[in-house]
Amino acid sequence: MTAMHASMKHINSDSGLDRVLLGIAAFVMFMMMSLTFIDVLGRYLLRSPIPGAFELIQFMMPFLIFTVLPVISKEDGHITVTVLDSFVPPHVQWAQKLIVQTGSIAAIALVGWCLWHQGQSLNEGRYISGYLEWPIGPVAHGMSFLCFITLMVQSTKLWRHLRSNG
Repeated sequence: MTAMHASMKHINSDSGLDRVLLGIAAFVMFMMMSLTFIDVLGRYLLRSPIPGAFELIQFMMPFLIFTVLPVISKEDGHITVTVLDSFVPPHVQWAQKLIVQTGSIAAIALVGWCLWHQGQSLNEGRYISGYLEWPIGPVAHGMSFLCFITLMVQSTKLWRHLRSNG
């Protein structure tokens, strides 16, 4: 079982957006697996790999990662260390969660902003991939958009946390 599958099997996809994002992620993962399998078969059995397969995988990988990021964030599916949680008073745990969620919002906002500007630079410079000659800027913009969705998820979580009893 892959690490991605292990973390995704515990996700409760109760919203329509979750189902759409996880469906897209599953499709992209299947396409990556199929492309790799066919490319390896072609390379070793027919001595003819799929032209541009490596670049296609490179385009799909960040799309896969950033597509599941909002769902993982919503479900608190990130790796956490809870060794000392039983010794920490509830009000300190509340404050800790507030700090972590605020830091997460700041981090994803910064990543999204940097990706958007990187996309702009890539578009202005008309950067393209090496073999397929596809533009690279839209990939950065897509990742930035998915960061924005994650930012909305994190902001909603922070709002709910602030409204909870601390």
